[in-house]
Amino acid sequence: MDIYLRAIEPDDYLISHKWRNDFDLIKGYTAPRYVSLETEKKWVQKVIEENESGRSVRVGICTVGEDRLIGYANLLNIDYKNRNCEFSIVIGDRDYHGKGIPAQVRIILFRHAFLDLGMERIWSKILSTNIPAITNGERFGYVKEGVLRKAELQDGQLIDVNIYSMLKEEFMERYGQSERK
Repeated sequence: MDIYLRAIEPDDYLISHKWRNDFDLIKGYTAPRYVSLETEKKWVQKVIEENESGRSVRVGICTVGEDRLIGYANLLNIDYKNRNCEFSIVIGDRDYHGKGIPAQVRIILFRHAFLDLGMERIWSKILSTNIPAITNGERFGYVKEGVLRKAELQDGQLIDVNIYSMLKEEFMERYGQSERK
């Protein structure tokens, strides 16, 4: 599956609003809640402003050919002093689950973070109940650093959140500098 990343556009809220209100989808990432079109529109506008400030890099994941928005990926909490940031991703379009897209996106965004932004470490929070994300992250080369015990409320129960990371040298050893996309 060929994908590309692009800036988030003002009208993307019309698509992502559906993802945020799909509780079976979103509970793998965060606590579900009902989100209005207006709230999602404001969130997209805030994201665009954050990108302009350099505090984050948030992108839409699109399919080559169809130019269909299928998810979002983010570099958050960019800390230029300590050279690390958080990575997160959501593939909102269920037709594109199980196709290896998160690994493709990680390679593109991690390369950008390490080579263009000067990061030395990228980390992610992965819910202990999100087995596909854990499996995909470990296959990609993430190293589990620890567990935030009972850190997130899901379906009335507190669950653990795993912290994973990858260092620049680990990424370069595994994925190299070839083929910048």
